[in-house]
Amino acid sequence: MPIESYQDYNIRGFAKQLADGSFEAFGAVEKSGHFVEGSDPLGYYPSFERAVAAGVAWAKAWVDDHG
Repeated sequence: MPIESYQDYNIRGFAKQLADGSFEAFGAVEKSGHFVEGSDPLGYYPSFERAVAAGVAWAKAWVDDHG
């Protein structure tokens, strides 16, 4: 997944395709090349793009709350 810069962090959204064709979303936060925080599963989405967007949104919210 592409890395997106947000404030002083790098954030990512991930999507895992499931057997039924839906996608499970996850997010991750890194700083200075080190993993900082990762989400639990964020829910199920009908498309890869929507799942990745949910992961990115989670990561931005995490930075806003903890950064």
